[in-house]
Amino acid sequence: ESSRKKGRKEESVEDLCGTVLSDDVVDNKYVIDIPEELKYVLINDWDLVVHQKQLFKVPAKVTVSNIIEQYIMHLASQDICPARRSVATEVIKGLGEYFNVSVGPQLLYGIEKLQYKEDCESAGAVQPVDIYGSAHLLRLMVKIGGYLSCSNYQEQNCKVIEEHIDDFLTYLDMNRSMFFTSRNYTSTTPEYLAKCGSK
Repeated sequence: ESSRKKGRKEESVEDLCGTVLSDDVVDNKYVIDIPEELKYVLINDWDLVVHQKQLFKVPAKVTVSNIIEQYIMHLASQDICPARRSVATEVIKGLGEYFNVSVGPQLLYGIEKLQYKEDCESAGAVQPVDIYGSAHLLRLMVKIGGYLSCSNYQEQNCKVIEEHIDDFLTYLDMNRSMFFTSRNYTSTTPEYLAKCGSK
């Protein structure tokens, strides 16, 4: 029985990473491979928000914009050809643009939508990349394969984007202790939960 439980636990990690924040599953031509340790970060994020009713603190101590800027600086320090570095920079900047349009409708759990309304929409010209942080950026990674599969990009361009996203995920994985911590979350108040209709 314990082995069956273990099997279910292992399966649940894969299932959750495949379906967390996903729409109905479609046959994605492109699949972004999330590093194993970051899968557990995703599951922990899901548990903290959905089950423990915690919220990722916004504005984040390290925002999506900060992470993108740090990665671009990392690229500048690497011994890679200028053309490849330029493409990688554009791909990562494009991630920020995707994030801005995706976070509200696609990257939030139920109890986070009021937070988004209060702290992002009400802030006017402030962009989500300047408020949200690592957890929501990682949630975007789950969806990138679907975005590419539904895009009008040529296959060769999609493969290039996929490759650079993989490099970015490797960077996040190598620096996960810096970017991903439960200290980024805070407990919700009964008043907040009442306002958003969550029990």
